[in-house]
Amino acid sequence: MARLLFILTSCMFLTFTALNASAAQFNTPKKAVGTYITGVTLGIGKNIEMAFQKTATIQYFDERGQYQIFGRDQFMQRIDTGNKWAAKVEITNMMITENVANATVEFTWGKEKQHGYVDYINLIFDGEQWQITSKVAQYISRKPEQ
Repeated sequence: MARLLFILTSCMFLTFTALNASAAQFNTPKKAVGTYITGVTLGIGKNIEMAFQKTATIQYFDERGQYQIFGRDQFMQRIDTGNKWAAKVEITNMMITENVANATVEFTWGKEKQHGYVDYINLIFDGEQWQITSKVAQYISRKPEQ
């Protein structure tokens, strides 16, 4: 009986936790961007779903110079691998004007830190929460650190 009670209590806790996670409310642009960063670096597609508006667009030039464009759900599927990405990530700029914001996020990775992406992320406050409306990014080759 005690074991059954433990299992039921655990299931209720996990359900409540999952509901809270899916109903995340971002009261600052930095929290929405941080959720995106965590999703990308840990391979968690749900973070992309939470941080980006359903109609958001993701456009970038990859390592081969190829132009890529995705909707939020397509991008979420690409991210949702569970693979961890050992990149150094920094929000290097954040501009906020009332209900709109723009963040610059820089990714650096590689044995000699020779790879990078620079993301420009637009956000909007819809009266309830901040969410990402679009992201454009450019792959850049960085000079190895000496």
